[in-house]
Amino acid sequence: MQFQLGDYVPYLLSRAGVSLATNFTRELDQFGITLPMWRVMAALLDEGEQRLGDLARLTAIELSTLSRITATMEVKELVTRRRSGQDARAVLIALTPEGRRKAEAIVPRALDCESTAVAGMSAEEVQTLKGLLHRLYGNVAGCDPLVDKANF
Repeated sequence: MQFQLGDYVPYLLSRAGVSLATNFTRELDQFGITLPMWRVMAALLDEGEQRLGDLARLTAIELSTLSRITATMEVKELVTRRRSGQDARAVLIALTPEGRRKAEAIVPRALDCESTAVAGMSAEEVQTLKGLLHRLYGNVAGCDPLVDKANF
């Protein structure tokens, strides 16, 4: 079997991901938000207040990096960080009203970027693509210490 970079799944995923990220980052720049900040905001918007460790798994951001990101977001008044009343070691992260407002304003742009990415695909093809991506992620989750394979 001959290796063809253009047909290599990791390369295709990376190329698509980089293009999507580049295009969406232009949208986020208008809000003064980075892509990792958006992932945090989207996860909190979707799931509500989270322990820092759980948020790391949801966003696939390494814990120490996520800690720095959320500290920056706290300064920007996008999130609050507080110690858990039940476990003083645990840090809880939540959107502020301003963070929620910005996240909700970004959602339509995120959906537009997704629509652009799947243009020309039927609804069934989009669902198939999402299912395949979930399966692929589940297959490689064991390779990533941030991912809890039980979630798949």
